[in-house]
Formats: sequence, C-alpha cells, structure tokens
Amino acid sequence: MNRKLWMGMTLGVVALGATIAGCSSDNKEGAPANKATDNAAANKPAATTPAPAAPAKRGDITVTMYDRGAVPASEGNYEENRWTKWINQNGPANVKFVPVLRSDSTKKLNVLFASGSAPDIINEYNTPFRGSLYDQKQLMPIDNILPSMPEYQKLLTQYPQLKKAGTKPDGKIYEIGKVKEATPAHLLLIRTDWLKKLNLAMPTTTDELLTVAKAFADQDPDGNGKKDTYGMNMSTYSEQAINEIFGESSSSTLLAWDLKDGKVVRAWDKELASLAFKKRLYDEGLIDKDFINDKDGAKAKQDFLNGKIGIYVKFTGGWYDFVMNDFATLKKNVPGADVAPLAYPKSPMGTFTGAIDNPIQMTTVINANAKNPEAVGQYLNFMMKPENALKIINGDEGTHWKKAANGCPQAIDPAKSKNEVGYAGDYTMFFSSGVDKCTFVLNGFNPEVPEQKAGMDMYREIQKVYFDPKREYPGITLGDHMPVYSADLNLINTTILKEKGDIFVKAIISGSKYSPEQAIKDSQAAWDKADGKKLEEFMNKWYSENKDKAFMAKDVNEIIKQQMEQVK
Repeated sequence: MNRKLWMGMTLGVVALGATIAGCSSDNKEGAPANKATDNAAANKPAATTPAPAAPAKRGDITVTMYDRGAVPASEGNYEENRWTKWINQNGPANVKFVPVLRSDSTKKLNVLFASGSAPDIINEYNTPFRGSLYDQKQLMPIDNILPSMPEYQKLLTQYPQLKKAGTKPDGKIYEIGKVKEATPAHLLLIRTDWLKKLNLAMPTTTDELLTVAKAFADQDPDGNGKKDTYGMNMSTYSEQAINEIFGESSSSTLLAWDLKDGKVVRAWDKELASLAFKKRLYDEGLIDKDFINDKDGAKAKQDFLNGKIGIYVKFTGGWYDFVMNDFATLKKNVPGADVAPLAYPKSPMGTFTGAIDNPIQMTTVINANAKNPEAVGQYLNFMMKPENALKIINGDEGTHWKKAANGCPQAIDPAKSKNEVGYAGDYTMFFSSGVDKCTFVLNGFNPEVPEQKAGMDMYREIQKVYFDPKREYPGITLGDHMPVYSADLNLINTTILKEKGDIFVKAIISGSKYSPEQAIKDSQAAWDKADGKKLEEFMNKWYSENKDKAFMAKDVNEIIKQQMEQVK
C-alpha cells in the first residue's frame, strides 16, 4: 500500500483535463451546431442535406472486481464509489461492477458461470481457473476485438511475451495480461555487523554458507552471553528460496522439473541436494527447531527484527515497506545492526539466481457470452491508458499527490490517500504499471531522506546481485506460466506433492533414522504409485509443442533487460 502512494503518473493534469473535456463534448446530445454552417445548409436543396450523425451509443458491460473489504463506509462500496462514478462518467461504456470475495473468488465465479450469469469481463489472478474456463469453452478470443484496443496492441508489440502468455493451444489470444516491474520473489539478507564481529567473509558457496550460519548460531554474535541466535530461518517461503539455491524451481503448488537432453524430467538430484542441506540446518541447530509451525514465516520475521537471525530469507512482497518499517524496527531494536543482500551461493548444482516475481502477469479473460464485445474492448482500452489508470491508482494531483523531485507522485497526506484511493487498485488490475518508470521500486524512495536513500542504494545492490544474467534461472519457467493440468493430472500432482512434503519433513527432523537418500527413494516410489509418469508425458508433450512460443525462463531476462534500461 505504501508503495502505491509513491508510484504514479508522469502525465500532467492539463493533458488529462483535455482528454476528459474531449470525451464530454463528444458525448453531448442535441448541442447547437455552428450558426454559419446552419445557414449555409439551409440554402441547399433538402435532398443534398446530410442527415445529422447519430451519437455513438454507449454499451452496457459487466466487470468483476475483487472484494477485499477495503472500501471505507465514507467512500461507498465496490459497486459505487468515487472511482466507479468517474469511470462511468468519463469512459466509453456503462459499467456495472460485480464484486467477488478475493478469498473465495473462483468458487463464486464457478457459480456465476454455472448459472449463466457470469460478467462479461473476468479479472482473476488464478491461472489454473482461467485455464479451466478455456477448457470448458467459456471464453471469447480477443483477436477480433483488438482493433478497439490500440493500447493493448502497442503493448503486444513492445512486449511480445504478453502474446506468448495469452495464446492458447488453438493459436488464438484468450488472456489479457499486464507488464509489471520484475522484482526478486525471494532474497537473502545477511548481518554484516555479525560477519565483522566474528571475522568472517561473505559466503560464496553452500559449504561456506553452512559455516557462517553455524558461527552465527554458536558464537554469540549479539554478545549477550546466551545461545539464542539462529544462523538462518526456514518456513514455507524461505524453504522455496533454499530450493532455488540448488536450482530447484520454487513453486509450492507444482513439482520441480528440469531439462535433461531436451527432455523434461523430475529434478530428483536437485531435490536431494536441497533436502540434504535443509537437514543439516536442522540437525546442527542452525534454524528454529519449530520451523514446521512457522508456515507463513511470521515468527522468523519477528526473530530477525529482534536481532536473532544472521541470514534472513526474505519473501519480498514490498521492498519499500521493508525499508521504511521493518528495517527501521530492526535498527530500533538493535541500533548497531547492519544488513546487506547476499547472492545465492554456488551449490553443487550450479550458481543460480532467485525466482522473479512474475513480470508478465495474465489477469483478465472475456466471457464467451459477452453481448457487446466492442464495448468490452473500448472499456479495456480506456482503462489501459496511463492517464486514466494512474489517476485511479494515485488520485488527483493537488488533492492526493504532488510531484516529487524526480517528477513522480508523492503523497500529500498518506492517510487521506489510503482512505480515498488505496482501495481502488483492482479497478486497474490489467494495467501495465511496468511501462511507467514512476511505478518502479527505485522511484518510490525519496533520496533527500537519509533512511530512504539507504533503501534505494540497497535495492540497487539487490538488482545487481539478483538480476545477474550470468546466473542460471531455477526451473523451466515461472510458476504462473507453467501449463495447466487437467483435473485428473492435477489430482496426481496434488497427491504426489502431499506425499513428497510428508516424506521430506520426516527426513529433515528424524536425525540418522531417516536419510535424505531414503526419502528420495520413498518419494520416487510414491511417484510411481500415483502414476507420475503421466505428468512427465504431459510436460514433455507441452514442452515439445511450446518451447519456442511459450513464456520460458529466457524471456524473464529479456523483460529485466528492458526494464533496467528504463530506470537508468
């Protein structure tokens, strides 16, 4: 949320006002014509007098909107508030918004489709759900309405990865997506003041990482005379980061796949390597022994902020918020704390970078039964225009924001912006914020404030480390761009994942009684029992047919390269 308040538009209010004024005059009915023109027309024969042009008829459309329970009573509700009114007053169509609970969106949408009352435009992040709608022939391809969406046509040209990600097996485009800033999904932060105190160097290999973590756990780096510090943290999210260090893809809902001799195979060797590493962390007391109950990493975060973790695995989810709040809390609790980003160390499997928060995110599909596709396209085009989308994201200049020294919006009153603007972001869910440098993390900081300048400098260092093209990306592609399983294959995947999870936890916590090697053998047996070969056959068929046209790991580097040029 705080990050939104710093992001924004570079277009002036004058230009926006001109746009709105133009829309208003074009939509007036019965306005008097120019008097001279009327007189001239009156002197012509009636047969040659052209009929007055009929005003363009506004279409009626319906659009889903995530209900996050964030609209203050003073603002109305998700169906009607200052921003829905602005959209309907200035946009090309009459829009009815249909809220769906964010926590239960796919269930609600399934009911709406089953009853034949699903809205025209479906905004939904759930990739498998959108895939199921395609399989059920519930979606309309957008190819025929692209002429009414010049904004998206420009994006498809500038970022052909959007077309890759939105095209289905029949060769038509069904999904609309957005370009986001590429940011690290997970990263390592290390207490450099502890390194200095214990006379240790930055770890560059996994063996060195274990050595440093052991020193952090055993050698009283905080100087309180107690053995109460951890070398690292491990939970659901941080476990994914450890998997990535060994080249294993990090998705918690998909199995780890690898490419060998042009074929897709289970990454058994990488799974064994990461499992053995995690077991050593546990056996040697380098992590919290109760890590299994810290599924969301909340306890680990508190331990880090209280100065008890030396190597912190961070699930990013807001770098600006971390610098302005979490890092400030750490410095308050431990005034001498110093933190720096740590590149993933080289492992026996290679040198990898962390997963990237999906920069090409598909968000939107169109109901096959939409009655007015042209109005749908016109509405989407209107909302994709930066001057319109960024108005909703940031509010009004002079009221909610002013230009900072870098030309980007800076909140005037954060509380007011949160109340009047903060709930509205999902109306622009398909807007490509990644094409405007003012929305980038670096431009969210005010370099005139020392704490923010430090955050900016640290994020530049993070980009240097985690966007290094020499490092290999873990996995075949981003989780959101993996093929969608059919119901029967998804059942197999879910069954195997549960078996794998139980087996691997047992291996981590059972000491010498249960080795990582035995865990892999048992996991392979569970794979065979659940017909895992069917998943492998599916993945190889998908890869052979789509390796040159699907969004793959190599596309991530292209996006990063484009965006890094924007912030220079």
